[in-house]
Amino acid sequence: MAKQHLGPVTEIIAVEQTPPLTFLSYHNSPFLAAGASFITVAVPEFRSIDYGFPSFWFAMSISPNLTIGANITGSYWIDDNIQTIGPFLNTVWGTPEKSINAGFHFHNLKGPDDFHLTDVAFDFSRISRSPKWVMGYGLTAHYFKINLYVTDHPINLNTIFLRYGIYRLIGKNMEMGSEFFLTTGNFISNFNLTFNF
Repeated sequence: MAKQHLGPVTEIIAVEQTPPLTFLSYHNSPFLAAGASFITVAVPEFRSIDYGFPSFWFAMSISPNLTIGANITGSYWIDDNIQTIGPFLNTVWGTPEKSINAGFHFHNLKGPDDFHLTDVAFDFSRISRSPKWVMGYGLTAHYFKINLYVTDHPINLNTIFLRYGIYRLIGKNMEMGSEFFLTTGNFISNFNLTFNF
């Protein structure tokens, strides 16, 4: 029963804690970026609509094919003050125009009255860049450990998303777009804005 109730919530949180595709592609020159996911809309079981919380991102390249970054969020969501924080690591092979990406990220969510959540995730994606557009698709696997405050036993949940994203380059430094995540029981989309320095 608890798993059925927490499943849609954890899937929304997982999307909020997944690095934007634009941070993951190959970069010839040193790369420093910041971004935000402002609007997340979910349709659990394709019936009702739920909303997520804003999420903020930072990233930098260590080399052309290695990027590190982090997510940090403080928000008021479903009558709770929540905080989520966690790093990510991504490796790339290919070219700036077409790249294959593999990444790992680890996040903690605290603050809700009912539970604390740890999310360990693995990403695999393919990204294409043109002078004005960035498009990507892939798979994201999330492994959750949820500690409910009403029980001593943690709950483990696993989710795999199909992922697709499309971004428009605006000027030299800004990218704006949406990403779409699909599971067997949920469709989630978000609106992202990223800046490169």
